[in-house]
Amino acid sequence: MKSSDIFLAVECGASNTVSAIYDSKGNVLGMGFSGPSSHHAVKIEVAKANLLKSVKDAFDSAKLTGYVLESGCFGMAALDTKKDFDIISKLLSELNFVKRHIIVGDHVTAYYTVTFGRPGIVVISGTGSIAYGVNNRGEAARAGGWEWLVSDGGSAYFIAREGLTMAVKSYDNIGEKTVLLKLFMESLNAKDFDDFIQKIYENTEKTRVASLAPVVVKACIMGDSVARDILRRAGEELSLLAVSVARKLGMDNSKVIIGCVGGVFKSGLIVWRYFRHYVKSFLPYAIVKKPNPTTIEGAIFLCLKENGLKLTKNVVYNVKYGVKKFYSLRQL
Repeated sequence: MKSSDIFLAVECGASNTVSAIYDSKGNVLGMGFSGPSSHHAVKIEVAKANLLKSVKDAFDSAKLTGYVLESGCFGMAALDTKKDFDIISKLLSELNFVKRHIIVGDHVTAYYTVTFGRPGIVVISGTGSIAYGVNNRGEAARAGGWEWLVSDGGSAYFIAREGLTMAVKSYDNIGEKTVLLKLFMESLNAKDFDDFIQKIYENTEKTRVASLAPVVVKACIMGDSVARDILRRAGEELSLLAVSVARKLGMDNSKVIIGCVGGVFKSGLIVWRYFRHYVKSFLPYAIVKKPNPTTIEGAIFLCLKENGLKLTKNVVYNVKYGVKKFYSLRQL
């Protein structure tokens, strides 16, 4: 097989990096996985090392060596400014994986994951949160994704921060009683409340705080009303992002397809059910799809399309089947 018939796709996130090698028919030949490669989440040296490992593992998995491929698509988290783009362009040029770089925000590749490039909206809720959509006139719009200080409503960071706040309020007797404090202390191996506070402030990086979101989900499953309200509010916040994009694009009175991806939606259907409820209350004609478990497919679809290849039903099937297979192998 010629190198011109083989492509690279990479999803560079704040929590992990996923790479895929595939051919022009959508057959996934290999995949690689590593830690975060968003330069907003980790130092650029760490991002570079994780990106290199993920791509190298994908090449090894595909049993390819010595290749510089013709084209690759890179879905980057927090690609918001020209400075971000310049940093990533320089990093990718240094690594020299491919001759042609297709560099987009990970919200664009997520959009392709759920719509295959057709009109619609995607809402992403992982470490952060953002919504992105395109209408039938080719106009694009986004909402959210402005980082933790002023945005990220409904994200894992939002859920964990709200959970920690309510846990401390419960301890101070200025909030409802909740099991959250006990569960957070167990998660952090804290021996008492003072130790709990110290451990929280030992590392306040966004990804580390966001990693505590599953504690809130666990509390909700246990029947904790405070935790359930946090997840309800997360679903509401995420729905507002979708509604904002729909209104910006003039899609609020149409059968707009709204998909969702990210770790928060994968943590069970609790947030998604609230999300769908609030979306339908604002956009009654919307078609809300169940969460997509992975997003690397979108980078593959976009890369194939940018290289003049059609996304036929067979190509889409091959991509989805291949990605699912490699994720299954990873879990063995």
